[in-house]
Amino acid sequence: MKRSIKKITLGLMFLAGFGLLFFGSKYTVQTVNILDAAELSKMNKADPKKKDRGETIETWEAPDQKAAKERAMETLPFVSDFINECLLCRQQTLRDKGLKASDIEHKYVLLESPIIKKTEDHYGPVRFLHSKHAALVNDCSACHHYRPAAKDASETTRCSACHQDSFRKDHPERVGLKAAYHMNCIQCHQKMNQGPVDCTGCHQKNVPDHKKLVAFKHKPSPTEVTKECLRCNAFSSEIKLT
Repeated sequence: MKRSIKKITLGLMFLAGFGLLFFGSKYTVQTVNILDAAELSKMNKADPKKKDRGETIETWEAPDQKAAKERAMETLPFVSDFINECLLCRQQTLRDKGLKASDIEHKYVLLESPIIKKTEDHYGPVRFLHSKHAALVNDCSACHHYRPAAKDASETTRCSACHQDSFRKDHPERVGLKAAYHMNCIQCHQKMNQGPVDCTGCHQKNVPDHKKLVAFKHKPSPTEVTKECLRCNAFSSEIKLT
């Protein structure tokens, strides 16, 4: 029995060493990220009055998430002219270019834009897995249906270059960015019978800044706080004040 346990232990140690030898770099990167997050947490705890002084509390954020946020907030030059190909021609053009899901530069994208946020901001951005969708649909023209006319333009120009503000006077026939996202995504989900088709299936609701919504006198009582909350949320609550 003891010999069997010893053999099993040696076998596990061998497998662990083998795994570290070949995958060590992967785990090293993950460890660094965890340590970075832990270090930031220590820094914030070391000075708990940061928030009281109105100072920014530092938090760790995944590099790909941070980069996606920065790209989403970019406003691209508007593409006025494009090459008008039929769908079959466009599909063949992209096939001839040899474009594959593995060629995608940004595999993770946040579908958000200051173009949309300047008119409304009720929902958070959509976390769009670009590579996964490309591999599943296997048709780049499903989203990149036209190519800008400029000779140096990319075959896969971003949606927000061609679709921007709604009801443009110079291009009244072109839908705005929000409509373009919803029309393309929802119709594809319905056609393939996969993926959400409602608001909260894709978005998280933004929590509004309640400082601009509530009206309290100095040091309100618990009952007054409840009444003020129910002023907006009575339809979703069964609380009754007596």
